[in-house]
Amino acid sequence: MIKQPIRDLSTSKPVPPRFCDVVVDGDKVYLEQKISKNKYVTIHWDDIVHQVESVIERSKVR
Repeated sequence: MIKQPIRDLSTSKPVPPRFCDVVVDGDKVYLEQKISKNKYVTIHWDDIVHQVESVIERSKVR
């Protein structure tokens, strides 16, 4: 398993703030966001890709 931070690279801060972590466990990929000291929200990468692609397709129709 590999856990890598995803940072906001568009910031002007010297150290870009962490947005979430990407977790790769074999062929499974998740984004994990820390919401409090010991609490995390996890979402499967395929769910994110599906939703983003859906919005992109809808925007082309308009």
